[in-house]
Amino acid sequence: MRNNLTKKDIINSIYMQLGYSKKISENILEDFINEIVNSIALNKKVKISNFGTFLLKRKKSRIGRNPKTKEKKIIKERNVILFKPSADLKKYINNKDD
Repeated sequence: MRNNLTKKDIINSIYMQLGYSKKISENILEDFINEIVNSIALNKKVKISNFGTFLLKRKKSRIGRNPKTKEKKIIKERNVILFKPSADLKKYINNKDD
């Protein structure tokens, strides 16, 4: 049994629930993803009610170590995307296990 939700699965869900063609459903999903990515790239928070918040954070450079060889290396400064789930999402996930 497969545990992954793929882009194709989401497109099929949009197609089945809304009745649009698969091409239009794919365009809807692509536009949605592009809007999130572009907003994050512009250093904006993306908050989706009852789901969570995506934000961009700058990580400073630091010294890292290879656990096998113990070799030290500098990890460059970089941007990372963080996701903070909403309280509603956390509550839903935790109540689902009961």
